[in-house]
Amino acid sequence: MYKSDFGYDIIIEKGYSSLSQKIHDLLIPHIKAPWLDVGCNTGWLLESVPGGVGIDASVKMVNLAREKGLTVQHGWAESLPFNNNSFQTVVVSRVLEQCDDPFLAMQEAMRVGEKVIGINPYPAGSWGFISDDDWARNVLVPDLFEWRWSTTVERVNEDFWFFETIERV
Repeated sequence: MYKSDFGYDIIIEKGYSSLSQKIHDLLIPHIKAPWLDVGCNTGWLLESVPGGVGIDASVKMVNLAREKGLTVQHGWAESLPFNNNSFQTVVVSRVLEQCDDPFLAMQEAMRVGEKVIGINPYPAGSWGFISDDDWARNVLVPDLFEWRWSTTVERVNEDFWFFETIERV
């Protein structure tokens, strides 16, 4: 993500919206501990699945998550401060479109995790536009994921798609 304090202020909690709830319910069965939540926001997913650690580009979100007693640190998706294969699952949900280099972010997620899962916007969906306010900077197509990272892809709704890499053993 951007190399400054990414000061976004959209606080997402479980039940925040029907879409957030759907994403929550979709991701939960795919997470195996120990796991990492990249772009964890306030830790709403970390609260639901034990054995997780979070990282977020916003100091504000890191502090809000820590106030809940969650293990979260400030950092960037493109430079994860963890050893290779530290996690069974890495979650990058609605994050890659906000990264300066989504390919590097995905590479980092695959480096630290045995399996990577996430949600991305469709290019033609309401979140799939390149924003002038530095919110969504990169929108990736599902075919690229299937080809480049050997993932399975599943449609969530008209705006988003779920991906899961093939687990390394």
